[in-house]
Amino acid sequence: MHAIVTGATGLLGRHLVQELRQRGWSATAIVRQGSNRRPLEQLDASCVVCDLSRDRLDPSVFENTDAVFHAAAAVSDWAPWSYFVANTVRPTEVVCNAMVTAGCRRLVHFSTVGVYGRPPHDTIVGEDFTPATLDRRNFYRRAKIESEKIVWQRQGAKQLDVTVIRPGMLYGPGDRSMLGRIVPLLRQRRISFLGDPQVTLPLIHAGDVARAAVLAVGSAGAIGQAYNVINPEKITQEAFFNTIATLAGAPLVRRHVPYLLAYSIAGTAEGLARLFRFKQPPLLTRYRVFLFGYQRHYSIERIRSSLGWEPQVDFRTGIQEAVRWQLSPDHL
Repeated sequence: MHAIVTGATGLLGRHLVQELRQRGWSATAIVRQGSNRRPLEQLDASCVVCDLSRDRLDPSVFENTDAVFHAAAAVSDWAPWSYFVANTVRPTEVVCNAMVTAGCRRLVHFSTVGVYGRPPHDTIVGEDFTPATLDRRNFYRRAKIESEKIVWQRQGAKQLDVTVIRPGMLYGPGDRSMLGRIVPLLRQRRISFLGDPQVTLPLIHAGDVARAAVLAVGSAGAIGQAYNVINPEKITQEAFFNTIATLAGAPLVRRHVPYLLAYSIAGTAEGLARLFRFKQPPLLTRYRVFLFGYQRHYSIERIRSSLGWEPQVDFRTGIQEAVRWQLSPDHL
């Protein structure tokens, strides 16, 4: 069995390639020129160089391929809409077009539970939940929704056999995004609890998402389905930050900012940053306040019942691995 993986140098992509190789699949990664391919080469994955944000993708890449795992996307809460179009929406269109031309049908597309927006606190959100309203300035969420529309259109037209995976907050070894920011801020005492410290976070280890995706690709019943992928372990905001702080040798977080105040401060900070055209985001953005301070609940009953998936990595084990990788002087 042979797979194509996009976004293979990112956190999820690397775990996907590792999971596929452990299960006996061969894998080809679509990577950008200049990206670090050493982890992929260590897994005996081959690489095709293509920048999906601007290059033409040769459909022949998908010949003799059993499944495509599309994980390439922009990960940012501080970039213009054009950036997300180029790095999330366009790559999805490019991959789908090339697959259809090559006659390669099976696609596992990675989205996010963020497509559900800001659900009511007391609602358990399943895959069929439709948000009442969406923040159009949350470009990350908007791009993920647009990308899902593309793959569902191909599914509806019977051009592709699609499964959509919607993970929660990803972490694990190789996490340069979330933990790469959190550890330095903890050491500098620049993190406060946003809202109630007892809010629980929809966390998921990247390895568990990879296992869910490979299970899905092997199931005919998964075609045309979307799956929430989250660890149901109840990890509070307080436990999350202070476990990382302890592992990193940083001071524990004790300060608390009420949610509405934090959201208001973040909105003002964003406005000033845009006014003065800052290239880097302010310390606090509204999306970060939502991510850590807004209580939401997601159901994983569909993937449990239809695929028999259960998370295998508990938070304590997974976060120890992730922080150890983050602190390693020679991590890749």
